[in-house]
Amino acid sequence: MLRTLFVLAILVPGFLLSLRSRYVALLMYLWFALFRPQDWMWIDVTSLRLSLLLGLILLVPALLSGRFPNMTHPLSIGMILFVWSASITQTVAIRPDVGWVWIDFLVRLFLASMMIVTCATDARQVLGVVAVIGGSLGFHASKAGLAYVLGGGTRFADGLAGAFVDNNGYALATVMVIPLLLATAQNIDLLYSGRFLTWIRRGLYLSIPLCMFAVIGTYSRGGFISLAAITLVFAMLQQRRLLAVGGLVAIVTVALLVVPIPQSYVDRLQTIQTYNDIGEESAMSRPHFWKVGFRMVSANPLGVGLKQYEAAYDKYDFSYGRYGHNRAVHSSHVQVLAELGYPGEIIWIGLFACAFVACFRVRRRSRAPELDPRTSLFLKTTANALIVSMAGFLVGGSFLSLAVNDLTWLTFGLVAALDRFAKRAVELRVESPAAVQAIPVVSPWMSVPTYSRGR
Repeated sequence: MLRTLFVLAILVPGFLLSLRSRYVALLMYLWFALFRPQDWMWIDVTSLRLSLLLGLILLVPALLSGRFPNMTHPLSIGMILFVWSASITQTVAIRPDVGWVWIDFLVRLFLASMMIVTCATDARQVLGVVAVIGGSLGFHASKAGLAYVLGGGTRFADGLAGAFVDNNGYALATVMVIPLLLATAQNIDLLYSGRFLTWIRRGLYLSIPLCMFAVIGTYSRGGFISLAAITLVFAMLQQRRLLAVGGLVAIVTVALLVVPIPQSYVDRLQTIQTYNDIGEESAMSRPHFWKVGFRMVSANPLGVGLKQYEAAYDKYDFSYGRYGHNRAVHSSHVQVLAELGYPGEIIWIGLFACAFVACFRVRRRSRAPELDPRTSLFLKTTANALIVSMAGFLVGGSFLSLAVNDLTWLTFGLVAALDRFAKRAVELRVESPAAVQAIPVVSPWMSVPTYSRGR
């Protein structure tokens, strides 16, 4: 009952506000898609098709008022090209009926991603999207992490519904939202400045180690590698790298002393190196699935069709069923190559390259002397979070066939929105420098603002 009341307390006022504001409609659509309240409530609301309704409330009034999904940013163009590639592949697809279903899913997802660029035009709005995306998944992960701590090492065999339904997908999604939760904590004063600011920031910081424990609780080896990767990337992005690494090591050491890691988890991690010696079928099968993917694209340069690797697997399996039938590719990058061919893979690589370039461009712009310190801090910390999140997917996605998932593509939309805002912020400050005034500057590690004079 409490779950239902909690969801209704968000859904009802959010729905009413969505009728008046495209930005609120965007936030509600993202929250519903990622939090998935229909799977969390005790009553069945799936027949109401609330996700479709929220999508219509977002798009129809926006189109009527002339606020179209952004299609001019390079990342938006990349999404359009990705759908074009999937559509071209349909002409030679193994199962065209399956392909059209997923192309429809991609179109709706890409429209939502492009609407982020259209609706999130200032720091507060961009951070709001970051907070909703990170918080929607981070809520479930933090709750799981707390259960892990209180249960003395609870293991999670299943994940969330949707793209992250199993433990490996759950681990990867959690890794990807950890940087978003950190960015929200660092900049939460842009969204809220009331009396509970300190406690909200502390709660967000607390959610980060809880999410890490949730990753451990999944017993996912790919999740562990991805978590280690984002930790390293985060440290490398800091100005004082050695201090950052030392701080992270200290935090991890204290956490391990407080919450011991089960020996069974340690034993599973050791199979990352010894899987071939002990004949661990799950790990041994991954290279084989990748080789099958390479065979597919060699025979079909345009691919076998979106989400159709499994349907084509038996035809190209040269192990004669050793690892089963209709198996998944277990790599997002090989998945795109096998399913969308060489054109799709080039677009896929280009999207990530463009996103990383945009984030580092935002970091460079954050150092512009024309910017006030608060905007500069927001740009730098948010760009860092998106870099770390994408790095986590590139690593963790190498072991999971999750190329078609909400979080990755919404991240592209966030990067595009942040890139456009950073450019606009610098240009506006150059054209009309602000008067000297007290500007709040919040340290990433402090809960109390300090102040600096504007430039």
